[in-house]
Amino acid sequence: MKRLKSFLLISRANIQIASLPTAVLGIILASRKWSDIFQIPVLLFILLFFVVLTFSCHINCLHDVEVDKKYKRYMSDAVQSLGISAVKKIMAVEIALACGLILLLCFVQREPIYVLGAIGILCAYIYSAPPLRVKKRGVLSPLPVMLGLYFLPIPAGGFVVTHHLTVLSLLFGFGYSLIMQGITFINTCEDYKEDESSGIQTLAHVLGIRRILLLAAFFVLVGGLGDILLLIFWKLRDHHLSLSPTIVVLALGIFFLLSIFSIIKSLFFTSRSQDPYRQSKQIAFQMPRWFLSTRYPLLLLSLIL
Repeated sequence: MKRLKSFLLISRANIQIASLPTAVLGIILASRKWSDIFQIPVLLFILLFFVVLTFSCHINCLHDVEVDKKYKRYMSDAVQSLGISAVKKIMAVEIALACGLILLLCFVQREPIYVLGAIGILCAYIYSAPPLRVKKRGVLSPLPVMLGLYFLPIPAGGFVVTHHLTVLSLLFGFGYSLIMQGITFINTCEDYKEDESSGIQTLAHVLGIRRILLLAAFFVLVGGLGDILLLIFWKLRDHHLSLSPTIVVLALGIFFLLSIFSIIKSLFFTSRSQDPYRQSKQIAFQMPRWFLSTRYPLLLLSLIL
């Protein structure tokens, strides 16, 4: 039981619960009917997403053991509980499974583009592992997460259904990555001093905590408004909804807008506080809730439309 708890901890199970929309939003946006969703390639793609996501969590924990020993002991203890060699073996299985799923997708749909799934694995690797360890490369540090975790799954999921990249999936994926990275920046801010003492230079060290919090608010604003406008003017115009679905769409849209403006408000006032580092630590616990309150309304809106 202890080993299972350790595995779930280093897999960041609490964050993965909120990650289903990232895996399926592109698929749903591209689908014209329910049968488009319930097919083998879609299932393979969703499995691939979660395998790569879990690998990303594991490799990050593995290479942050020494840092976590000082500041997040529960994470390093979880790695030690499983054993470093066991974590490496688990990661090897995850890589083999991901490669198998990519090859299977290429075979089932006769599309070599799925080899690009390796980009997701590569982003996870270069973000955490030496020699590149992009997470400590200042301006470059957010790019692997934005590209591999938040952006690529949207157009790639749409490709599973339509067999081509659409402007909608690319634009929506860009907006989605802005929202998610804006929220993720709060984690960068709360780890500011810990990263600094460990020789890790993030974008927060380049811009300063106050500026990166303002950048985070800007990302959430632009991405949130962009995605909701795309759904309204690109998808809603093709539908003549009856009263009940219209009310549900309006309610979800309003909830989503209230959520992003609440997040923006928290980020802005944190940037203006006397000690934005300490304040970032105090509000960072809201990250899972912020993920849920932005991702699932977009998912439900896409389903209805």
